[in-house]
Amino acid sequence: AKETAMSDFALDYGAVPGAAARARPAIARVFLCLAVGYGLVGMGMGLYMGGAEDWTLAPAHAHINLLGWVTTALYALVYRAAPAMAETRTARWHLGVSTSAMLLMIVAFPLHLLGVEAADPLVAPAMIGQVAGMILFASLAIRRF
Repeated sequence: AKETAMSDFALDYGAVPGAAARARPAIARVFLCLAVGYGLVGMGMGLYMGGAEDWTLAPAHAHINLLGWVTTALYALVYRAAPAMAETRTARWHLGVSTSAMLLMIVAFPLHLLGVEAADPLVAPAMIGQVAGMILFASLAIRRF
C-alpha cells in the first residue's frame, strides 16, 4: 500500500525499492511526451510559415516534424512494446543523446536557415547527435527486440 501512495515519478524512476517492474514504461512515456512537444513546435512553425507566406523555415519544419514528432513517437511505441529494451543503460543513453540533439536542432537549424552565422557550428552536432541516437536505438533493437 505504501508503494501505491508514492508519486508516479518515484515509481517510474526507481526511487521506490522493487519498483523496477513498473519503471519500464518510464522511458516510453518520456519519449512520447517529448514527441508531442516536438510535434507542437513543428506545427507551430508550419502555422507561422503559412500565415507569413514565408517558407524559409520549411527544412527545419520538416526535420522537427519527422525527427522530433514521428521518430520520437516511434521510439516511445517500441520501448512500450519491448520492455526489455527500455530497462537498459543504452536506452537511457539513447534518451539523453536523442533529446539533447533534438533540442539543439530545434534552436540551431531555424537560426541557421535565417542566416544567423553563430548557429552554423551547432547544426552539424545536432544532426550527428540524431544519427548517434539512431545508432544507439538500432543496437538495442538488434540485440533485444
